[in-house]
Amino acid sequence: MRIRTKLALAALSILALPWAGWQFVQRMETLLRQGQEQALLASAEALARGIAVRPGGLPPAGESWHVHRLEFAPRLDGQVDDWRGAADAPLAFGAPRPWLRVVAGRANERLHLWISVDDASAQRGEAHWPGDLEFDRLQLSLLGRAGELELRLANSESGPLKVSGADGLPPPVRIEGHWRERAGGYDVELALPQDFSVRGLGIGVRDLDAGGTRRVAGTLAADGTPRRLPLHGYLGSLEPVLLALAPEGMRVRVADREGWVVARAGALRADPTDEDILPWRRALYRTLLFRDIGAASTEAPEARRLVRAELAQAIAGEPAVAWRRDPGGARLLLSAAVPLEVEGQVRGAVLLERSNSEVLVLTDQALSGLLGVSAVAFLASGGLILLFAGRLGQRIRRLRDAAERALDREGRVTPFPRTDARDEVGDLSRSFARLLDQVAAYTDYLRTLAGKLSHELNTPLAIVRTSLDNLELASLEPEARAYVGRARDGIERMGHLVRTMSEVTRIEHAIEAAEAEDVDLRALLADCAEAYRGLLAPRELHLDLPPGPLRLRAAPELVVQALDKLVDNARGFTPEDGWVRLSARAEAGGVRIALANRGPTLPATMRGKLFDSLVSLREKGQRGEGAAHLGFGLYVVRLVADLHRGRAEAHDLPDGDGVEFTLHLRGMP
Repeated sequence: MRIRTKLALAALSILALPWAGWQFVQRMETLLRQGQEQALLASAEALARGIAVRPGGLPPAGESWHVHRLEFAPRLDGQVDDWRGAADAPLAFGAPRPWLRVVAGRANERLHLWISVDDASAQRGEAHWPGDLEFDRLQLSLLGRAGELELRLANSESGPLKVSGADGLPPPVRIEGHWRERAGGYDVELALPQDFSVRGLGIGVRDLDAGGTRRVAGTLAADGTPRRLPLHGYLGSLEPVLLALAPEGMRVRVADREGWVVARAGALRADPTDEDILPWRRALYRTLLFRDIGAASTEAPEARRLVRAELAQAIAGEPAVAWRRDPGGARLLLSAAVPLEVEGQVRGAVLLERSNSEVLVLTDQALSGLLGVSAVAFLASGGLILLFAGRLGQRIRRLRDAAERALDREGRVTPFPRTDARDEVGDLSRSFARLLDQVAAYTDYLRTLAGKLSHELNTPLAIVRTSLDNLELASLEPEARAYVGRARDGIERMGHLVRTMSEVTRIEHAIEAAEAEDVDLRALLADCAEAYRGLLAPRELHLDLPPGPLRLRAAPELVVQALDKLVDNARGFTPEDGWVRLSARAEAGGVRIALANRGPTLPATMRGKLFDSLVSLREKGQRGEGAAHLGFGLYVVRLVADLHRGRAEAHDLPDGDGVEFTLHLRGMP
C-alpha cells in the first residue's frame, strides 16, 4: 500500500470530529426533550388543579356509564350504523367471552341505548308474560327524577320493543324502541323520554338455552339483580375552563377512567418553522435521532376514546409523558398525561399535547453547523494531508530513482543527489550519499588494483626469473633440476596473470580514449576469420557474411579485441571435432555479430552473470597447460558492446547442440 493511500486512510481519523459533534447533538437533543417534558408536565398539572377546583359534572371515581354525545337522534331500528362512531368501543359483559355489549348516548336530552346480545339458542317470550316464566329477556334498572324504575324488555320476534314493569304491567313512562333478531342473537335499540332524567342505569340479561341452562350478564349485584351505575357524559360546560387554562397552541383533553373523552379544547399549532427543513434532513432525523420515538397514532383529533400508555399510567395515579412523531414527517408531538384527582380520588386524567418543532429546529441548526464545520475541516485537513502525501511520495520516488541510477552497468558509481532537508527522508538521502561515496572509493580501488598489482609484481617476477635462469646454468643434480622446472612453470603462469591484468587495464584505457571511424565490418570480419582458422584447427570454422558491406561507425581495434575474446572462449569449449560459426547481418539501427560453437550449453545459474568481471565457466581441464583464466574475456566483450551503444547476449542453440554469443552494435556517437 502506497504512503499516499496510508496517509489518506489516516486522514479518515478526522471523522472522529463529526462523530463527537454528533454525540453532542444527540445529547443536546435529549436534554431539550427532557426540558420540554418537564415544562409540559408542569402545565398539565396546573391545568388538572384548575379543573379539580370545579368538580361538578366530573366523572365519578368508581364504576360509571359513559354517555356519548350524539349529534342527532339515531333511528330506532336496532341498527347501530347511525350512531356515528359511538358504538366503536361498547361496554362488554359476560364470561368467559363477552356476549353482551351496551352503548349509551344522549341526543335532544333523551337517553338512547343500543344493546347487542349473542344468543345462539333462541328462547323468546313477551315482556308482559308472568315473571315466573323462563325466557330470554333484558332488565333495566333506572334512577331518574321521578325515582326508581324497573323495566323488563322481551320480544318473541323482531318488531317494536315490548316493555313492561317488573310486575308485568305496562310501565309508567313511554319507552320507544325496536327489537331486531339477527343470526346468532338479537339487538335492541331504545330511547327514554325527555322528562325522565336518568342519573343511574343498571342492566341485566337473562339467556335461557334449550336444555334449560341459564346464563346472566350485566351490571349485576350479588343477588343477580341489575346494579345501577351513575351516568356521566361529555362536559360542554368544561370547554370554556379548558380554553382559559390551556396554553396557546396546545390541545387538551379530559378523559374518564375508561379513556372516554369528556371534554376537549384547543388545537395543535401549525409549525411553519420546520417547513424549511429539507426532506433528506427530515429522513436523517427520523432514522438517526428519533429511532426511539414511535409514529403518531392514527386516532382522529375528535376521537371519542383514547387508548394510550401514558393515559393509562395517569389514570393509575402516575404522571407520564410520551413522544410521537408525525406520520407524514419528522415533526415531534409531545403529550403529557396527569391524574385528575378530587379529594384524593382519581376521577380521570388530563392529556395535554403540543407540537414540539423547537427541538427539531434547534437540532437542525446544530447539525447544519456541525456538518458545515466538519466539511470545511475535513476538506482542509484532507487536502493538506494529500498535498503532504504527494510531496512525500515524490521525494521518495526521486530517492528511489537516484538509488537505482547510483551504479551503472560497469559498476561505476554515479553522483548521488544530496538534499538539505532536515527530516527523515533528507537523513536517508544523505546516508545513501555517504554510503555510495564509500562504495565509489572502494570501486575505484578495485578498478585500479589490477594495474597496480601488475606493475608491482613485474619486478619480483623478473628477479625470480633471472635467478632461475642462473640456476639452470649452474651444475645441478637431476632431482634439483626438476624442482627448478616446476618453479619456472609457476613463474610463467604468474606472468600470464600479470599480463592479463595489464591487458584489461589497457583495454579499459583504450575504450576511454577510443575514436570512432566508419568501418566495413564485413571486410573486417572476413580478414579476422582467415586468422582464426589456424587458431581453431582442427575445428571447422564456418563463415556466414552478407554479400554487401556492413557500414558502422565503430572502433575497429576494439571490435577485433571483443571478437578475439569470443573466439578464444569458443576454442576452449568446442571439442576438436566440433565447429564454430561466425555470422553477421544488418538489423534495425545497427549490426548483429554472432559467434556460435558446438559444445556444452550454458549453466542456468550463470546466464545473467556471464559478462560480469572475474566470472569464468571453464573447468580446470579446459584451461590447457599453463593457461589461466580470470574471467575478464566476456567482461571486455560487454565493455566494447556498451561503447558502441549496444549489448552483448548469450543463449543456447535451439537444438541444444551448443551456444551462441551475440553482439548488437548500434555504432559510436
